Amino acid sequence: KNLTLIDDFALKCSKFRGCLVDYIQENDNRLSLRLRNRLRAVDIMQKEIVSCLECFLSGDIKSAYDSFESMLEPRTISRHIENICIPLSDLCNEDKPLFRVRKSDTPLTSRRDMFHIPFSQRHFVRAQRFSVAGLPCLYLGTSLYICWREM
Repeated sequence: KNLTLIDDFALKCSKFRGCLVDYIQENDNRLSLRLRNRLRAVDIMQKEIVSCLECFLSGDIKSAYDSFESMLEPRTISRHIENICIPLSDLCNEDKPLFRVRKSDTPLTSRRDMFHIPFSQRHFVRAQRFSVAGLPCLYLGTSLYICWREM
């Protein structure tokens, strides 16, 4: 099937929710109780992500960002974000440096040239793989090879 991005996402969410419901119905333990108590939050997250996607795909980037931000605001959501995040110190420390490369038509003469363009000059920023035109991002990689591949 050729599903739209939103329909594909909704289908995957539906399957995921079905797995959660099956587990809840087949088990009577602490995990099933915790899952049961979070089903509503899962449904709200799905609805909000769909809203973000709809805004983004229609070209209303600001509303997409606003919707995403408001989705993450409730304490029931934000307190769990750390459970899926990796501390930056695990990715970058003395033993594991992060690297940054960038394309330039002119020689880069200072360390500062490696960082993103000032926000006041954001109209020069093009959309890249993980960014939106006009919103500068700083991309880091765990190796020079990874950075080079992203170029």
